[in-house]
Amino acid sequence: MNKLFRFTQVGRYRPGMDGNKQYHLRAMVLKGAAAFVIASATLAAQQAGSDQTDASQEQGGGLRGIPVTLAGQFFDHDFVNYTLFGNGVFDTNIATLQGNNVTNSNGFGWSAGGGVTASHTTRRSVLSLNYRGSYRRYGTAGYGNGTDQNLAVTYGLRLSRRWFMSLDAGAGIIFYGGGFYSIVPNAANTIITNPLSSQSRFLSTGANFTYQFTRRLSFVFGGSFFLNNYNYGGAFNSRGGSGQVSALYRTSARTTVGATYSHSYYTYSGSVGQSTLDGVSLTLSHFFPNHWQASITVGANRTHSSGVITVPVSIILGQQTVTGYVVGPYDRVSFVPSFQGSITHYERRQAVSISAGQGVVPGNGTFLTSRNVNINGIYSYSLQRSNFSLGGAYFRMSSIANNVSQDYGTTNFSASYSYVLTRHLSANFRYDLIRYGGLFNYGDFVEHRLTFGIALTSKSIPLTLF
Repeated sequence: MNKLFRFTQVGRYRPGMDGNKQYHLRAMVLKGAAAFVIASATLAAQQAGSDQTDASQEQGGGLRGIPVTLAGQFFDHDFVNYTLFGNGVFDTNIATLQGNNVTNSNGFGWSAGGGVTASHTTRRSVLSLNYRGSYRRYGTAGYGNGTDQNLAVTYGLRLSRRWFMSLDAGAGIIFYGGGFYSIVPNAANTIITNPLSSQSRFLSTGANFTYQFTRRLSFVFGGSFFLNNYNYGGAFNSRGGSGQVSALYRTSARTTVGATYSHSYYTYSGSVGQSTLDGVSLTLSHFFPNHWQASITVGANRTHSSGVITVPVSIILGQQTVTGYVVGPYDRVSFVPSFQGSITHYERRQAVSISAGQGVVPGNGTFLTSRNVNINGIYSYSLQRSNFSLGGAYFRMSSIANNVSQDYGTTNFSASYSYVLTRHLSANFRYDLIRYGGLFNYGDFVEHRLTFGIALTSKSIPLTLF
């Protein structure tokens, strides 16, 4: 995942006659950040998938290679922006299971919340923060009510002439039907929702230290920790961490090659088991003119999973389907090829990020450690009074921890448009498509959501997708 662009929220800054210090600061931060971009992207390829969160980020699977917030496109250098918003919501063909009941109806509701976006740059550091939270309530009894929360923070610091440090943290609550959401990209943690859980909670932290050995050669040492929790009975909550070491070599001013070794550990609630992962990979990254960057990573993971698992099964007896469980131990070693490719482009008005790959993820509360194939992307275009954003993610996961033979996939797509009506007041419209595909006997669920409302901001800017 590309952490380079998460450290700079100064898209409109242009150094003038007295701007040399600012210019050299930005160059220093970018140079230091670039040293661990490759290592982060390499580990992300091994354990692919965001929001995030993100997304994806995202984020049945999250998006990777995105900044903490797109709102930074509207500011120069340091800024703080507060937001309050109120929206009307219309959901059709709800895609989640409320308890044991499948809801397939339309529902009207509302949501209200607020947030803060901030960035601060000093001579040696850059700090970025984004928080957004809301409460959603429906007038239809078949729909649940709850909160969406998301916090993302990154911090970069030049420790000395040769040492650079970066820290990131993300936490949140994803209410059912989570579409595109902002999350700190952290390779050890991929937030993947499923229709059994009305809420998914996550926590993710990471740290990287870069040592500039020579002008061309640098080393990166990093680690991360995560928690994933789901709120339905029998869910396999997961937690774990990873560590990695990378060697990076700049073959030219624009091209870097890198090699990474990583070790990760996942454990699950209910004493159902644990997994250890060892991965190696090679990465090639190149900066093109006009703020374009591309990278490709290839590697392999060795995964050792063991424990005792309870798996739901269905048996057809005559005209009747009988549902039960199979309980048994498992101890499996798997080799999973990993690969990841990404293209990113960030400038004053536009942001583009597209990535695709395969890796290993902790699971989604029903599946344990799993192979994950993913594609995700983001596009944003900003004018002085408006912003248009698109975000999408697809992933398909299959268990490598036990004999669950079924695959599970999710597709998310989001589009938003916001326009400043008058000073500090903007109108916004958003569309979300969420598709859950094939979870045991529940089949596919598709949800369409329309959100429309107004927002008050301390600065006269439109809302962005995240």
